[in-house]
Amino acid sequence: MGSAEDERFRMMQNLIDFINKNYIEGIINDTSYNHFDMLTYFIILFAGVYAVLKLLNRLKIEINETFVIATIPYIIMGSVFRVIEDADILNPPVKYFFITPLIYFVIFAICFSILLLTLYLERTGRIKSYIHMYAGAGIILSLAGVIILIYNSDIGFPEPDILLYILLPALALTEFIKRISPAIGMFYLRSRVYSFVIFSFLLDSLTTYIGTVQGYTNKHPFSSFLASIFGTGIILVPLSLILVVLIIMMLERESRGDKTMDEKYMLILTLIVLGLSMGARNLLVIAFGI
Repeated sequence: MGSAEDERFRMMQNLIDFINKNYIEGIINDTSYNHFDMLTYFIILFAGVYAVLKLLNRLKIEINETFVIATIPYIIMGSVFRVIEDADILNPPVKYFFITPLIYFVIFAICFSILLLTLYLERTGRIKSYIHMYAGAGIILSLAGVIILIYNSDIGFPEPDILLYILLPALALTEFIKRISPAIGMFYLRSRVYSFVIFSFLLDSLTTYIGTVQGYTNKHPFSSFLASIFGTGIILVPLSLILVVLIIMMLERESRGDKTMDEKYMLILTLIVLGLSMGARNLLVIAFGI
């Protein structure tokens, strides 16, 4: 009997050690991701996307281009407050809630609470349209976070050229894809939401490359692996562009079938979250020298 109990104790201790090593320590120490936590977070993300989709459908909220664009300020807000944590402005245990993956739950709670409030105000006749107040609240919170960064930063306002040499190439490449899209038979790339998707992925890859050149550590094992194979991180830019265009192409092809517009736009929003959340964070970290 004692031997069986000892074996169960060892198994439980091994499980606790595994969770601590691959999940808890990464959050507490804000270290690079590993294959276990990356896979787990992706599963949680897509399970969460499905749950949110069903919840929004129950609330009879139409998920369309306007809704996606109105939600983008909350993605930026998440990046801003992630950088606030990077800057050591927050202290434990509060700071742990602003490290992946906990920050996704925090930002979702804020975003969804504001969505419910603005929706309630619209449906009780207090405002005409919830979408403008919903988007506006996200913009205000994002700006508030930037002000906190400026106030607590050693350099104050970031140098404009730091922003320009990252933002301009991403914007120029996005505009280039938009303009050539009819020539390659992909007119849908001219839509605002797909432009945001392309820009988000380009911003992520450009800031990852520039950040590593400036001495920052790339915490994502897959992109680090690709950079090591090709000998340079600049390869992430064309690879991310090819990847995102292929994903959009498949998404458009699937949406012509049984997939509802709600599902399509929810997946588009998920793509923007994946690219913009990391890209905007990298941009702010570089700009503020954190």
